[in-house]
Amino acid sequence: MSSDEEDLEGPPQKGMSKSLGLRIQKKLMGMSVKSKEAAKHFIDDTSGDLLDVLHEIALKYSGQPKVSKKVLKDLIKIAVKLGLLYRHNQFNSAELEIATKFRSKFKMAALTMISYHDVAFSFDSVFLAEVMQESQKLLKQQITRHLTAKSLGRVDNVFSFFSNEDLLSKLYTDASYKELLEKFNAGLSTMVEKL
Repeated sequence: MSSDEEDLEGPPQKGMSKSLGLRIQKKLMGMSVKSKEAAKHFIDDTSGDLLDVLHEIALKYSGQPKVSKKVLKDLIKIAVKLGLLYRHNQFNSAELEIATKFRSKFKMAALTMISYHDVAFSFDSVFLAEVMQESQKLLKQQITRHLTAKSLGRVDNVFSFFSNEDLLSKLYTDASYKELLEKFNAGLSTMVEKL
């Protein structure tokens, strides 16, 4: 018996239909966001452009379309589910405090990436990887109560891929990544204003 079926047994609980409705929306959202094109219905143009660049980076680094597509799908699903949880005011005060810390840490990572691009010879892959891993921990603390182990695994997949020091080093120091870095930095600069 699934956990959803177990939740439906016994006496009705206050707010059960709202909770069930949210679980169904999360499930449908996960099922409907199968590609970049479908995701653009849920994600604005700026985010979509940045997602396209991240996909290109993942594809160039991994050399495997299947890997890059999986990382992108995981990123989109987490972003959409997180937005859904915010829209339905599902976070308690402690989780909202963690969210503030996450947003601050993630913004620091984004600003660090921008400065690495703008200031020559300032790149430090170890520092950037650590900041991204701290962001990952905060995000997981915020969403653990709401999402499944599979969704938490998606967070791990995305962050472990993009906080990989070898990938970061290639992105910032390998000349063959220069065009992608320019596009990434432009998208990130626009996106950081929203954080």
